[in-house]
Amino acid sequence: MSLSRNLLVLFVSLVCGVSGSFGLGLSGNVSVNQTSDTAANAKINALNSARRQILSDVLSQYSNKESLNELIQNSSNDDLMNLIASTSVSNEQMSATSYSANITMNIDNDAVKKWLNSNSVQNWVPMMESDERFAVVMVVPNGIADWAELKRIARNDNIEIETQNIDGKQIVAKMPLSYRTKFTAAIREAGWNYSDNEGVLHVWK
Repeated sequence: MSLSRNLLVLFVSLVCGVSGSFGLGLSGNVSVNQTSDTAANAKINALNSARRQILSDVLSQYSNKESLNELIQNSSNDDLMNLIASTSVSNEQMSATSYSANITMNIDNDAVKKWLNSNSVQNWVPMMESDERFAVVMVVPNGIADWAELKRIARNDNIEIETQNIDGKQIVAKMPLSYRTKFTAAIREAGWNYSDNEGVLHVWK
């Protein structure tokens, strides 16, 4: 069996393990209990608190946690509200001065991505289906062994690689633009080299 065919077979067998939440929105849930001078104000405080907690809990998985939490802390409630696509409330209980509930919020991936990027927070927020992808050219001098290593690196970091072409020891692929920083950091740590040529990422050993 030729090297190209071996690589193709390996790709088919490994790609099944590189699934996850690609193309899906992010969401989080939190239980809140707030008191204030009125139940209405307690509810407002509870929603604001829940929004900050959910954004921190969810986005810390996809960004630099320290920078993220600093940004959340310094952002207004109105700014953070714009990052939420929808909110649902269950088990709501109120008294004259208190409010408690379970709150679920769906995060707007695109809005969050722009917000993090504009504030220079390194991130790899999952891209939506329509989002931009970039090309990667990978040279694998050791054939199957190198290709397996690259797939393992991608799988460990939940990075989606869409193979376009395999020609001998060169593999051309695409991946979501939001994973570019994460992927280059991972391959550099594993001893791989990379360079950018007019937007195309070249990877080699």
